[in-house]
Amino acid sequence: MNNMSEKDDFDQIIDKLISEQEIGEAINYLQKILETEPENEKALALLEQFKSILSYRNRDIFGATNLDMDPWLE
Repeated sequence: MNNMSEKDDFDQIIDKLISEQEIGEAINYLQKILETEPENEKALALLEQFKSILSYRNRDIFGATNLDMDPWLE
């Protein structure tokens, strides 16, 4: 970011999106920032955090269970 105004704008936009729980929009915004500034450490860190959170949130709890062999039906 070239000056403090752009940094302040980035901080305000991302803080607003996070506080409104607009995670998808926040991820899109962070990816746009990283296209123009791939070295932006704050954007990289936030994007990694969101990806980590979403990987836990989107787990299929029934994906690894054995639904055909219930122990109480034997």
